[in-house]
Amino acid sequence: LKNKGKDILQYNYAVTYPPAGVDTVFKRSGYIHPAYSPVGNILTTIQPKDHRHHYGIMNPWTHLIYDGVLYDLWNLGDKKGTVRAKEVEGVYQGSVCAGYDASLQHYIFTPQGEKMIMNELWKVKAWNVPTGFLWDFESNLVPSTELPVLLKEYRYGGFVWRATEEWTKDNCEMLTSEGKKRPEIDASRARWIYVTGQCGSGRSGFLMLNNPENYNSPEPLRIWDENANNGRGDVFVNFAPTKNKDWELLPHQKYQLRYRIFVYDGEMTKEIADRLWNDYAFPPQVIVE
Repeated sequence: LKNKGKDILQYNYAVTYPPAGVDTVFKRSGYIHPAYSPVGNILTTIQPKDHRHHYGIMNPWTHLIYDGVLYDLWNLGDKKGTVRAKEVEGVYQGSVCAGYDASLQHYIFTPQGEKMIMNELWKVKAWNVPTGFLWDFESNLVPSTELPVLLKEYRYGGFVWRATEEWTKDNCEMLTSEGKKRPEIDASRARWIYVTGQCGSGRSGFLMLNNPENYNSPEPLRIWDENANNGRGDVFVNFAPTKNKDWELLPHQKYQLRYRIFVYDGEMTKEIADRLWNDYAFPPQVIVE
């Protein structure tokens, strides 16, 4: 996706393989990377050495029960499941917005072989705004067999962003809508969270807004604190609706999760973040007569 000729983000529907010498079980498709700031700083990373299964911005589930068995579609190295891109359903571009729809499939690995148990449709839409990059992410999950899918309570799972490896505990900062900073964010609830940090072309940041209609909203957060990765303090942010409760998805029913992202250069303030969240949560109603 582009805005006024500048790259906003890239959706990867082809399979990306890990580096030579790394188990090919870590291959993945159906994720967003790179995600750019307006000056071109890349704020995502994929396949970092510490977590080869991390792919930029993705939406897999960690503890999933199907037919009485526990599976994991997040930790690819456990070889219990994965998510795969199916196809790009549509692409559009105009003066107000641009976007794409993409279908994905969720697979479990059983002793009898692979089994597809959920369909997912992403709707990603970028808006033409004068400052920053503003884009929406929508996930629509539909269990595809005659059995339910139980997303079990677990400390992480769902919409996640693995940030650039340029950021460590020494050069970035976090804040949530509840005024919490990095040491106290994990397991707290928030309407929004932002991270601002130093990149090659100056300071940039990433604001994640949680839609109030999402399951278990305002959603609990899973983040890495300053001690992550042997004290490096890399940035990992996950809105995790099942962090503290189960979520049962019934056969052939649609379940939706929505988020808005604002990517910026410079600094973010609580006042701006609150305004952007209110714009998102309470959009103006238009009636045509």
